[in-house]
Amino acid sequence: MLLTRPTQTGEYRQITLPRQLMAFNSQVPPETLKSTESPAWTNIEKKPPYLVGDEALYIPSRESYRLSWPMRRGRLNIHDGPGGSLTAVLADLETIWGHVLQEHLEIPIKDLKHYRAVLLIPDVYVHKHVKVLVNLLLNTLGFAAAIVHQESVCATYGSGLTVACVVDVGDQKTSVSCVEDGISHRASRLTMEFGGSDVSRLFHSLLARCGVALPELNLTNPPDVIQMQGLKETCCHLNQDQYGITQQCLEIHRPDNMLLKYKVKLGDEPILAPMALFKPMAFGLLGDHLIRVQSRFEGDPDDPHDEEYLRQTQRQSWAGRMGSSKKDTADMSRDTSEQNLSQLDDLNSGPLDDDSNDVPDVMTATENKSTRRGDDEDDVEMDEENDLHLMGVDEAIIHSIEKCDSEELRRKLYSCVLVVGGGLQFEGAVRWLQYQVWHSIPLTMRQQLDNLEIITKPKDMNASCTSWKGGAILACLDSTQELWIRQREWKQFSVRLLRERVPFIW
Repeated sequence: MLLTRPTQTGEYRQITLPRQLMAFNSQVPPETLKSTESPAWTNIEKKPPYLVGDEALYIPSRESYRLSWPMRRGRLNIHDGPGGSLTAVLADLETIWGHVLQEHLEIPIKDLKHYRAVLLIPDVYVHKHVKVLVNLLLNTLGFAAAIVHQESVCATYGSGLTVACVVDVGDQKTSVSCVEDGISHRASRLTMEFGGSDVSRLFHSLLARCGVALPELNLTNPPDVIQMQGLKETCCHLNQDQYGITQQCLEIHRPDNMLLKYKVKLGDEPILAPMALFKPMAFGLLGDHLIRVQSRFEGDPDDPHDEEYLRQTQRQSWAGRMGSSKKDTADMSRDTSEQNLSQLDDLNSGPLDDDSNDVPDVMTATENKSTRRGDDEDDVEMDEENDLHLMGVDEAIIHSIEKCDSEELRRKLYSCVLVVGGGLQFEGAVRWLQYQVWHSIPLTMRQQLDNLEIITKPKDMNASCTSWKGGAILACLDSTQELWIRQREWKQFSVRLLRERVPFIW
């Protein structure tokens, strides 16, 4: 991509080879200085039972604490290791949320009965996880009420848009969803398991390739990961016009009040790392389900009239009618064989009566087609996730928009792409994404577009907070007051309320 895209002056970039830099960088010693801005190790002399947030990240490795991440890749971190069960993850979330509410917001847990909570869920969500999170808020923590909505829709609320293709590039996942008038189109939802942390890891590898080893950084230690993230945010960019060998000062703050400075030379490394968001094969990710789409609700025993129940009863009803129709047809055949030709003529010429099998046959055929169509759609949903490959951000935008049926809607979505999250906030990201998407749009659609607008800082606010602001707006809308799920209602009806109250198709 770097070689085929011209700069603003019409010239083409010249590649800088890593070996041109290695001889210089490998001989550069770090400059050691005292620093008052360096983070401090967490004081654990009192042996607290748990630590939350930054305190948990700066625990000395010699201490016997287990570091837990309840959320990973944008969803609950369920795994086979210690603390990986759903019960353990929910217990960790209860500890974290309870600690933040009491220590940072100064709200005692006993007073939560006077407060309401807004729960933002991923666009590609797991129904069971939503249920247990609502239960955690209402029954365990004791909030008076809660409302549930999707991140992409709340992002449009926070940015003041009615129609947008919402691209959320986070630390560990990237999701795309097309939103129209407060509704996220189900077929357009897509989540890929890469994000800003993968860019940091790739940048670390690219630095090592050009002789900047940074032996002080071990990316298995949380403090070093934070330092690497800071270097990425300082050095990396997507400015096509910035190229050639440049001198950079890499600062590494150690938790022991020490500052290490490396004055090195870099070439294309600062732009190659974030470019991997458009070519995710560079991340070298392995494993199954690196890309996810919205799956069908598998049903819940607490909801007797869920989607699975309706599907099964529809099949049983169709099978029963088919059996009855075949029996009635056989009886009629036997009766007809005993009638003479004149009686058959009279029967065929007369009007249809209530017992005629002609209408039920038509209805049965219609139900048969409907049931088969529903089964086919389920098969398509199951096969689509297996067939999809890991896509770059630009390709995912095209894929998501093209999943929408209306040509007019697709035109509006191409005209407004909203980028939220902190993973794509690089210099030159808007122009780069605009160029990549524009040249991937189908030609017939491109001819209909007046412009392609990429919004990365809606209303001049931090893109990482857009969805949270939208959630706050959601809680204040008059139209959503009837959508709140109250604690006493949840105890009585449980998950059935989600089907009735959430402002999206459950």
